[in-house]
Order: sequence, then structure tokens, then C-alpha cells
Amino acid sequence: MNEKQSAYVSPEEAAAHFDTTIEKMRRLCRDGKIPGARKLGREWRIPRTFLSTDADTVQKMAEDQDKK
Repeated sequence: MNEKQSAYVSPEEAAAHFDTTIEKMRRLCRDGKIPGARKLGREWRIPRTFLSTDADTVQKMAEDQDKK
């Protein structure tokens, strides 16, 4: 990464941060559950500020998606 941190992270980075799967992070993006997430080409980008979200909250969001 360059000297100035990107305002966005990949689903892979977010998944590692929250100890969940990449596919769950992509699904949350697709379903509009991550505020500010955007698709650039074929890749999702998640606002770096989302990483400050409580991990339990993200796990609950992912579990709720699994129930659908």
C-alpha cells in the first residue's frame, strides 16, 4: 500500500479483520448491509471506517444473512 492509506479495503482484508469468510463479506456488500460499500469493476470495496464496527455486530449481520 502506498504512503497514504486507501479509504477502502477489500472483502479479503475485511474478512481477515472480522474473522469471517470472504464470501460472507461479499454477500453483505451485495445485500447492501455495509454502508458505503461499492463495486469497482468486478471487485467490492468496503470503507476502511467499517473496520471500526464491533466484530460481534458483523458476525450477527452475517448470521442473519445465512438464515435467509
